[in-house]
Amino acid sequence: MSTSTLNAQTRAFGLSVAITSIASALLVMVKETNEGLMGFMKALTGHHWMTHGLFDIVLFVVLGLVLAKSNNGQGPAIDDDKLPLVIVGCFLLGCVLVAGFYLIHG
Repeated sequence: MSTSTLNAQTRAFGLSVAITSIASALLVMVKETNEGLMGFMKALTGHHWMTHGLFDIVLFVVLGLVLAKSNNGQGPAIDDDKLPLVIVGCFLLGCVLVAGFYLIHG
């Protein structure tokens, strides 16, 4: 990794949002095809989307905190110029996964 102008938390939470985007898309696909999971999520908060949102927030925060401590407290070893590409790429992949899922299983 070259010299970074971003601190450990910025890199960590950037990667966390990228990972959470993919995880959220996968959760949409799984819960929509698994009645047991959908029922469980509805029972937790009264609506599956509320539970889904809480899952996303918790995953984002936990991953960000864990990743910030990685690499001996230096955070993830990712170049400053690659981080936005990873974030945007994962976000777009999540969108494509959800859109494709609904087009197929609509």
